Amino acid sequence: MPMGVRWFSSVLGTTRVVTVLRDKPVDQTVKVNGWVKGIRRQKERTFLDVDDGSCLTKLQVVLPTEQRPAALAYHSAVSVSGVVHASTHKGQQVELLAHEVQVVGGEMTEEYPFKARQTHPPDYIRRYPHLRARTNAFASMLRVRSQMKMAIQRYFEREGFVNIDTPILTANDCEGAGEVFVAQHSDEKKNDDAAIPRTEGWYFDHPAYLTVSGQLHLEAMANGLSKVYNFSPAFRAENSLSRRHLAEFWMAEAEEAFMEGGVGLEMLIGRVEGLLKVVMAEVVETGREDVEAHWVRSKGTEELVRRTIDQPFTRITYSEALDILNKSSQFSTVVPGDDLGREHELYLTETLGNSAVFVTHWPLKCKPFYMCTSDDDPQMALAVDLLMPDVGEVAGGSLREHRLHSLLARHPSHTLPKDQSDPLAWYLDLRSLGGGVPSGGFGVGVERLLQFLLGISNIKDTVPFPRWVRHCPC
Repeated sequence: MPMGVRWFSSVLGTTRVVTVLRDKPVDQTVKVNGWVKGIRRQKERTFLDVDDGSCLTKLQVVLPTEQRPAALAYHSAVSVSGVVHASTHKGQQVELLAHEVQVVGGEMTEEYPFKARQTHPPDYIRRYPHLRARTNAFASMLRVRSQMKMAIQRYFEREGFVNIDTPILTANDCEGAGEVFVAQHSDEKKNDDAAIPRTEGWYFDHPAYLTVSGQLHLEAMANGLSKVYNFSPAFRAENSLSRRHLAEFWMAEAEEAFMEGGVGLEMLIGRVEGLLKVVMAEVVETGREDVEAHWVRSKGTEELVRRTIDQPFTRITYSEALDILNKSSQFSTVVPGDDLGREHELYLTETLGNSAVFVTHWPLKCKPFYMCTSDDDPQMALAVDLLMPDVGEVAGGSLREHRLHSLLARHPSHTLPKDQSDPLAWYLDLRSLGGGVPSGGFGVGVERLLQFLLGISNIKDTVPFPRWVRHCPC
């Protein structure tokens, strides 16, 4: 902290529950704010479990029953002042003997949808996205998600990467799959004093989409800063109701200059493995209480995660993957050049020791136009997908095609634009104006990594406000 700068709490005079439980300030007077997650009333005393979202464990508050506020109920917001005492109750070391409990916000006027001491199924909780943070499991996941985001950024900072804010609105469909959301403007034109919404046309008469990836823009920044990354939302207009797809999700993407050929691909693979191992290990350590609470509910996840952190990731080529799949009686024959489905991905991770698996050297025809080809085989992309048990693809990347003539031949229309007004003309400039270098990069799906780490079966339960097909309620 810079000299002369003082630290101020966001709520002056209050103490977080996690601080009380960690520091155990016995015989000291403190004030905590939070929500009541449990009430046990006895003749002389009432016991409250108070949670402020700072940790999984609740702080027990003891107050004389005669002083209990009339409006106090399950999940009331309260402000409690009292003295911290050592506790003789099993499972807790301190408790707060309250001399004042104030209910904040008044009485509840509608029935609360989550009941005390009941476990509600995820699909029921998902009906109340605005209230999910009030449930123990979801609040726990959100803390882990926050720690994961910070761990990812700390890794890139230590490795000398520069953070780049890539655009949300873009003129390009980076992946070329056509699963994009179109951006349109809406003007309000006055007509006889009535506001008439106008939604026809493009974004100010220019084609624009919500980004599916910041990778092309990161390439531009890497050709000047060498090592760059972003942490941004991405959008896919995929008409899927499956447990593994979202219309809006988050990716950490990185791009590194001066990566070329087989050596560059090995560097890229090492970068992905290093990032994931470091991040998972750090989150398991810093978020131990929340992580282990999820592991209790998801049998086998702890062993799987710890083995993934400790052991090298398996590496196979696309051709080797097809050999494994086509020897199995579970699938019809996978033809060379076909992409792999989720069932193929999960089979490969299970067959290869229930471990994380890198699949490299993909057929060019099932990968985007910007991926670099092998000098030995011009129909093979120097690309890699990372598959993880129970989840499938978590990360993907490649070396980028830095040769202008190859890039011109690779575009889906067989000719990239030569007109500077075309939305991909700037991408050609990276090659044609000189100074452009070979580079490589990758993207990691944050929600899928979180699924793997915590053993969460549905990706919709890894993000605060999930968006999927025909679902955007708030």
